[in-house]
Amino acid sequence: MARVQLMSAMAYDIEKHESTGLADPVIRVLGELPGTSQPFGIHRVYKGSQGTYEEVLVLVDPDGTVIWESHPRYVELRGAMFEDLFRRQVDERIPITSNGEHTLVFYLDGQIAGRVPVFIDAPESVTSAGVLLEAAETALKKGSICWIRIPQPDGTTLSRPAWYVQQGSKLFVVKGETEQALPHLEDNDVVTVVVKSKDIKAAIGELTCDVRVVTDADEFDKIAALGLGTRLNLPDGEAALERWRAQCTVVELSPRG
Repeated sequence: MARVQLMSAMAYDIEKHESTGLADPVIRVLGELPGTSQPFGIHRVYKGSQGTYEEVLVLVDPDGTVIWESHPRYVELRGAMFEDLFRRQVDERIPITSNGEHTLVFYLDGQIAGRVPVFIDAPESVTSAGVLLEAAETALKKGSICWIRIPQPDGTTLSRPAWYVQQGSKLFVVKGETEQALPHLEDNDVVTVVVKSKDIKAAIGELTCDVRVVTDADEFDKIAALGLGTRLNLPDGEAALERWRAQCTVVELSPRG
């Protein structure tokens, strides 16, 4: 059998999807952990040879323990030229004991087609404090772009993509007319950073971040040097360091924990 690829997938909270139309990529738990999952949906897109495949989905906790396995179902793929979308709703109350990153594994005919991270949202649980920050830090390590919502003097808010240098949970962005335009970023005390997961191709959450302009020359050079390896398709190579010194500003975005 030709291998089937999982092109994208997401587990998302049903209640929020029904009330807002947005697929919030989390499994929600009410009350304190340990608890049980609220109904959630699973979207997945496969690409593979035409035919009928037996599908089994497995949810694994951070320790590698299988905590849920779906009943087998059959999915029909149209062929290698197509990407086929499937949806299902899970109403079973799955025991959730950890607020760490879980994994959803997709089996077709007994073979792993792919896997994606699953994030646990337990807003009423004191033990889940800081989980978003940890999940965001992990996602940022895998990605290269975040989205920054920047309040403007006229009362509007601009949303702009930005490449960044990551140092732990902090992000540093280089802004300027010759680099990336982030209007009035440094004029704000606080902005919102939207973190997207490269694995599930969706936003995992928003971080409220304090804004600080890097004024120390040594710190500027350190962050800028790291940026040379982070910035994709840099037109002037290492010469960008002098351009940034002359024309750009480095801004630190520090999430509030």
